[in-house]
Amino acid sequence: MKAVVFDMDGVIFDTESAVIEVWKEVAQRHGIPNIVDFCTDCIGINAVATKKKFIERYGDKYSYEEIRAEKTGIIRERFRKGEIDIKPGAENILRTLKENGIKVALASSTREEAVREELTLMNLIQYFDEIVTGDMVTRSKPAPDIFLMACEKLGVKPEEAAGIEDSFNGIRSCHDAGLFTIMVPDLLQPTDEIEALADVVVTDLNKALEVIHEH
Repeated sequence: MKAVVFDMDGVIFDTESAVIEVWKEVAQRHGIPNIVDFCTDCIGINAVATKKKFIERYGDKYSYEEIRAEKTGIIRERFRKGEIDIKPGAENILRTLKENGIKVALASSTREEAVREELTLMNLIQYFDEIVTGDMVTRSKPAPDIFLMACEKLGVKPEEAAGIEDSFNGIRSCHDAGLFTIMVPDLLQPTDEIEALADVVVTDLNKALEVIHEH
């Protein structure tokens, strides 16, 4: 294994549940119904795809840009206040891979500006050789584009890399890109479909590191 490509939200940072809580807070303020179903449907996809799903679900009754900005502002403030946790084993796996000369990339559906700020605030950005974000690709996860771009930037073939994901859309993206696909479930436990797509499902990043060492 020459490289490992990580998702960020739900894998590196314990943000998925926090984001849903913030969406609920903002939705209540604006009177938006069934927001949890919407959030669950959007786990792992980028801002463009999220906006499309929002408009498909709610039409033009609400201003998506206004609501998204409000939600993003609250999340960024939580990062700045140190209210977002790093997932167990995250720093250990990143440090160990770096020490062993294995290339590391990020493939996050979040926008580049937010990704770089959050990784910097949490003192993790130095572990990543390459960062690919949702606003760098035309097609969002579950399309394989973001993982393919990460491998290209690292200079490795997809079959020489492992990808670590928590979301269903992320697993589909990683598998279709041809990486060895490791799932570390966060909010959602794998369905039969997702278990079939993932090469292995583990409970945490320390277990993921053991799997990488074995390969």
